[in-house]
Formats: sequence, C-alpha cells, structure tokens
Amino acid sequence: MISKIPAEPKATEKSARLSTLSGRFYPKNEQELDALLSALFAATETSVSDPYGILVPHAGYVYSGKTAAYGYAAISPAFNGTFVLLGPSHAGLETSTADMIWETPLGNVFPDSAFIEALSAQIPVRNDLISAEENSLEVQLPFIRYRFPKARIVPILMGDQSPNGAVRVAQAVLSAAETTGIRPIIIASGDGSHYVPAKIAAEKDLAVLAAVRHLDVSVFYDTLFRLRPSMCGYGCIAAMALICSSFGAKEARVLLYQTSGDVTGDLTEVVGYAAMEVV
Repeated sequence: MISKIPAEPKATEKSARLSTLSGRFYPKNEQELDALLSALFAATETSVSDPYGILVPHAGYVYSGKTAAYGYAAISPAFNGTFVLLGPSHAGLETSTADMIWETPLGNVFPDSAFIEALSAQIPVRNDLISAEENSLEVQLPFIRYRFPKARIVPILMGDQSPNGAVRVAQAVLSAAETTGIRPIIIASGDGSHYVPAKIAAEKDLAVLAAVRHLDVSVFYDTLFRLRPSMCGYGCIAAMALICSSFGAKEARVLLYQTSGDVTGDLTEVVGYAAMEVV
C-alpha cells in the first residue's frame, strides 16, 4: 500500500469542501475505500510515463474506477507537485476555481494557493459554486489523496465547454504557470457517450478521442460536432490538449476504454469511460 502522510484534522464547512458523494459514488468508510483503491491500482497494466496530462472518467467507482486507475497509474506515485483538475459543470455553472481544502474519507487534499491566486486574475474564485454537489471534480479527490498524498490541486469547474471556453481556460492556466514557475500535471475529467448501445458508444467515443491524438483541438471539435456523441467534459479534454501542447506534449493516447456494460452485462444502454495519457 502506498504510504500516507499523517491524517489532518477533520474538515469543517468553513475550512473545506466537505465530501458530498461518499457512500454513493465511492465508499464512505476509510478502510473500505483504501482497500478498493489498492485493488484498482493493483489490477492496472499501465506503465509510468510521467505524462503532461491524463483523461479520467467521473462515474461511480463500481463502473469507472478501473478505467480511472489506468489513467492515474501513468503518473509516478512519487509525484508531489500540483494537479490542475478540469471538470465539467453538469449544471452549467460559471467557469470558476476554488481555494478550499477538500475532504475525503482518506484525509484532506490541499489547494495550491499560489497557483490559484495567479489563476484568479482570469478565472474567479467561487467556493460557493464548487461547494455544490458535483461529481466531475469530487470523485477524483480520493484517487489523488491515495496515490499522491503530498500533491496539491487547482480545481477548475468548466461551465463553458465550447472551443472559446477551452481556449480561455488554457490561456489562464498557462499564464498562472508562467507567473508561478509551476508546471502542473493536467487532469481532465470526462465521461463518454451516455445511454446508447455499447457498440455505438465505442465507435463514437473512440473516433472522437482519436481525433485529439495529435493535440489538434480544431480536428477534435470538428469530429465532435460531426459525430455528436453524448459526451461530457469534452471542453476539459480540449483545454488539456492546448495546455499540454504548450508544455511540450506531442500525443494523446488511449490507455483503456470500457463502458458500464462491462460491469452490468447490459450492452443496450451504456455510458462510456476512457483513460488517456498526454505525452
């Protein structure tokens, strides 16, 4: 089991974003969650590639936990720097960031305050918006706390998934990186097609993800608009591609693609999940 830093004091509403999905999307019990994450990482076949960024899903762990672990396993567990976490707002809220501590059953995850302060020149700090129940960001935190206990995060909730929205987020992150001298790893949170037959989900999702292989966001959006899969978080993928390309990345590669049907056995109406690395 990956060693952990000592547990911090229990989070309070004033100091932290409290866990809202524990007991539903992932176990509420610390020992149960620890054992589940240990098993998920033990089952991965991903080599550590030290990517510039990764794509991971954000469903309940029973459905997408295996896929998410494949993405996180590409990053060395020794990483103790900063993650910029990009998650779509399913409620369409304003694109924003937050400077809160995040509670998980495994302990707290801390923000990179300097990076967030620099970022706030272009993306507002809205703890009130990010405190609302939203799975795209929260379900990533136990993975981060478990595998990278000393890492810090910069959460960004993306309301605008358009090409312009992706460019805005990318420019803000790149500006903050230049100001602070910090080169973060980017985590894009996104799920594939929703509630369609597994064959259709795989065909559309993998075609869209193939379109971003060379980090060309215009090709990605052209393919997305042509195929129109019911994906969420595509703006996060585009922003990640733009940021990582500026950092020096050349390629985005699919590590694993699955659907909820791989768990339930029902292939008539599934949700798709992908893990990618940007290298």
